Amino acid sequence: MKDWKQFFQNHKNLLEANYPGLTLERFLKEAEEIDGDEDAFLRGVPFAYQLGYATFSDYDFKVNADVLIPRPETEQLFEIVDGWVKKHPSLKRLVDIGTGSGCLGISLALAHPHLTVLLTDISAAALQVAETNAYNLKATVALRASDLFTNVTGLYDVIVSNPPYIPKGHAGVHAKTHEYEPHLALYLEAEKYHEFFERFFSQASRHMSADGVLFMEGHEDFMDVLADLAKKAKLTDIQILKDWSGRPRFLRALAPKTPIG
Repeated sequence: MKDWKQFFQNHKNLLEANYPGLTLERFLKEAEEIDGDEDAFLRGVPFAYQLGYATFSDYDFKVNADVLIPRPETEQLFEIVDGWVKKHPSLKRLVDIGTGSGCLGISLALAHPHLTVLLTDISAAALQVAETNAYNLKATVALRASDLFTNVTGLYDVIVSNPPYIPKGHAGVHAKTHEYEPHLALYLEAEKYHEFFERFFSQASRHMSADGVLFMEGHEDFMDVLADLAKKAKLTDIQILKDWSGRPRFLRALAPKTPIG
């Protein structure tokens, strides 16, 4: 049996660099569950990719290199949306734009069986992962390939999204996140940042019911920019919400007061 404690001590600096916040206790737990791949640990392959799943909202979601690993911030977004739907039980239709593994939309579908839920993503490979997760968790959802709302029809009471929101080249992305997680889900070309979110909010405003609400995750450095773009798209009652660490992370907006055709 591998002496993982000794392995950790021998490679402590590299392992801590590969996995920020890593403790011996956590490493021993991960190594035992993964059944130990020394080379993968030394290369910094994310634990979730080695395991093949990540836990989100009490469910295990399949993950691989085609989808982002769910973050605690996105789980907080789930809790925010979950609370809103509980307070507004008349809401019926939800769409998750850029669903990735499906963790957000599927968790909401499981928490609120009365919702009709559509999951979309521009990546066919990501949609395959989301489809597998929906099947494994027995969630009733529809899936559709779509660049934002391009292939989305009709009006929705709830729009949720964790889109790519890091400008390419922006500081702060961990080296192993950059190396192993899908760039399509992480980054936007810096010169197209405004254009992307102008399109996102403009399309969202046209797919919101009269009582519709939009929730999205964004970059802490650009939430004011996103709020301005949402306002230009005629969205109303725009609020920026903070994550557990006190950083601006989420945007909530209501439908335009006058329907947009």
